[in-house]
Amino acid sequence: MAKVLSVPEIEAILVSGRFDEFLGAVEDEHLDCKGGPYQLDQDRQKMELAKDVSALANADGGFLLIGPHTEKDPAHLGDEVRRVNCFAANLVDTDQYRKVTGAWMYPSVQGVTVKWWPDATNPAEGIVSIFVPREATRDRPFLVGRVVEETGKVLGSWVGYFERIQSGVKPMSVGEVRERLKDGFRFSELDARLRGVEETLGKLVAPPPRQEPAVPPDMLVRRLGAARAAVGLQERPTMLLVARAQQPVEFPALFESRGTDVVQLLENPPRLRNAGFDLNTRRPSEIIQGELRRTTSAGNKLLELWRDGVLIFIAPGDEWHLCWGMKSDATTGLRINNLALAETTFLFSQLAVKLFEHAVPQPEKVTFSLELAGMTILGKPCSLNPYRPDPYGLWLDEQRRYAPADGRRVAVESERVGADPGVVSYRLLAELYAWFGFEAVEMPYVDRATTPPSIDPNQLR
Repeated sequence: MAKVLSVPEIEAILVSGRFDEFLGAVEDEHLDCKGGPYQLDQDRQKMELAKDVSALANADGGFLLIGPHTEKDPAHLGDEVRRVNCFAANLVDTDQYRKVTGAWMYPSVQGVTVKWWPDATNPAEGIVSIFVPREATRDRPFLVGRVVEETGKVLGSWVGYFERIQSGVKPMSVGEVRERLKDGFRFSELDARLRGVEETLGKLVAPPPRQEPAVPPDMLVRRLGAARAAVGLQERPTMLLVARAQQPVEFPALFESRGTDVVQLLENPPRLRNAGFDLNTRRPSEIIQGELRRTTSAGNKLLELWRDGVLIFIAPGDEWHLCWGMKSDATTGLRINNLALAETTFLFSQLAVKLFEHAVPQPEKVTFSLELAGMTILGKPCSLNPYRPDPYGLWLDEQRRYAPADGRRVAVESERVGADPGVVSYRLLAELYAWFGFEAVEMPYVDRATTPPSIDPNQLR
């Protein structure tokens, strides 16, 4: 099981000097690791330092460690610490690190500490930590910028916004920065009082549930397009999962408060393990036009529930989620990580089954669908094989088959009463594997001792 360290646990290891305890730890929102010191005689490295510190400050704070070296492991989301490179204290000028972050970031991040920690067995060497306290994130957004001058003249300037999302740092495009600035950056959604006002207004303006027998296909297509745009994945490879009731329903508690069971399921969906390929955006939800409730991690994940019985999840179809750790490039095309595919599909099915228990009336049938969209890069289609991914890539190209088209949507229908997430996800994945030319008996992570077969969550852990 992946080792996920809390901020207090990271601090305890640093104080003890037993840095081998970092081995096996997985990077996440509050842990970033660099194998060696930044070369601060270069502007590019100064920018890199400011980018990494600002990314933590624009999330929830945490530790940037210099010394632990990480590598990707396709079995879990997040790079894993494989070794720790200790070095002499004089290789890092902690005061210079503080000055660089102050000069290259606006506003300055308050309370940042840069410290060298000696190794317990060899105190002449150690590692460095840069700590961003959670309290400092209240001043976000933090921007990284620089004015370019020559002979006293301003030649130009540049500015960037970076945010740590799960295990990585995602730059924001110029268009995204412009939209965030236009909307006042919308960090007010993190203020509990404003969320309370939003929920109250949502209940007042919410229209009655639609009375169509089902959401028409063209409406669903529009909703998926809008959701893909909302998370910023409309131009990128994408994985989309949908569950929708086959009769008119509503969720009476959807706009009541963030404390209701329905909203708690959206904000804290089921998961199987640490650093898994789950649905959690780790962001608060918001009411959209009195019609749906959405939680979004920009450029990464979206999970939304419509009051008329449509549940949508969207995640990147590339190395940021579906193809994590699979060494995809323009030559190979996107290599799908079948563990990410199976775990995400199972967890979505599990969430949908739990959510529809709160629908009124409870639907007799629910349609589940899985879609891959935009999965061709530079003319090369995505590919899949039936072997479990391993960190050494031993079976990376064994029996790998390419998709016959840019994308595909598969769907299955299930009775709500007695619906088994393992069976639902098995049926969806069997349809998708068939598209790649595989028989269902070749699929991994399946319990075939049951009738019908089902995806086994114990094999996904």
